[in-house]
Amino acid sequence: MLTGERVVLRPFTPDDVEPLWRAKLDPLKWARTSADPLRPITLEEHKARYAEPSKDSSAQFAVDVDGGLVGRALLFHVDDLARNAEVGLALLPEHQGRGYGKDVLRVLLAYGFRSRNLHRIHLQTLASNEAGLRAYRAVGFVEEGRQREAAWVEGAYED
Repeated sequence: MLTGERVVLRPFTPDDVEPLWRAKLDPLKWARTSADPLRPITLEEHKARYAEPSKDSSAQFAVDVDGGLVGRALLFHVDDLARNAEVGLALLPEHQGRGYGKDVLRVLLAYGFRSRNLHRIHLQTLASNEAGLRAYRAVGFVEEGRQREAAWVEGAYED
């Protein structure tokens, strides 16, 4: 387990899967927070994704606060040769806006740089994700560039 000021990152359990699946059922939220296209997915498909061990060196964690699940965090697209990776974070809607995201990011960055000996960690987000951008800057991320109109969100292209 990895511990922050308020969050604990731990391995997933079968009990974690359904709440995370339910969060994916909101199409507007999904469109604003995921690079993956929205498609219907059954609970069984979602469970299968979590049951299958990763075939690469990515790391996926359940995020707990006071013993309760609040989201998930990942270090993925890990390039062991170049020593870089991408970070991802998804908090359940009822736990957003409480500062947990910054704490999770600090823990993931420490894990990536200290434990995994990574040289660089990056992330991608929509230009309209103002709360996310504030959190990312607060923990040390800087904007390196924009992919102009690279995302199709709610019927329009967005950076």
